[in-house]
Amino acid sequence: MKSRRNFIKLSSLAALGFESIAQAAAKKKTPFIHGFNFKFKRGVPENEIAFLMKELAALKSKIPVLKEFFIGKNIAKRTHGFQYGEIAVFNKKEDLMTYEKHPEHQKLVRKILPRLEIGNGMDFFPIGEPNTKLGDANYKGNFVHAFNFKFKAGVSNDEIAELMNELAELKGKIPVLKELVVGKNEAHWHRGFQYGQISIFEKKEDLMTYDKHPEHQKLVRKIIPKLAGGNSMDFIPIGT
Repeated sequence: MKSRRNFIKLSSLAALGFESIAQAAAKKKTPFIHGFNFKFKRGVPENEIAFLMKELAALKSKIPVLKEFFIGKNIAKRTHGFQYGEIAVFNKKEDLMTYEKHPEHQKLVRKILPRLEIGNGMDFFPIGEPNTKLGDANYKGNFVHAFNFKFKAGVSNDEIAELMNELAELKGKIPVLKELVVGKNEAHWHRGFQYGQISIFEKKEDLMTYDKHPEHQKLVRKIIPKLAGGNSMDFIPIGT
């Protein structure tokens, strides 16, 4: 009986240990990032596109799983025809499906899809130790920069992953970066882009400071020769 009591006591302590581990894991949140670029058909009026994007931005208050939602007009140097971008932040991957199936989202999709020429998706979990406040902090009025990477054939997955880890580590090296998350793309409409990056700056000018920073420049010299293509999306979110 004494042995049985000791076993039960030890089992209870073990259970408490496992519970605390689970609680610790729950506290370390890793958000799921969804990005999408919009390229509308020729002839769709700009004011009509802008109105649809305002409707899209308004979904933030209608769909609870949206922890953060940025919509904005693309002002990148090379837009590749993509006029607007969307970045959504969820607590978990499954919430993206909840968002996509939500009646308010479905209603808007039926209005937008017939007007789209193409779209480009970017879905990922941040790699490394992202230390991100996305989904919790208020980024009202901030400047958003997104970039998708498409590497040349022959560049190994290991080499790509190493470069992307180096990119993610810039967060701790460049002060103007309020946020930097990098991840392997698992979107359905990825158009060959293997990885994506989301950066947030206090103001537009900080993007230039980031671009010219020695740590960023050093990494750019390693990445650019290996790229087959890239797609930028720069904007100030609507409604901020």
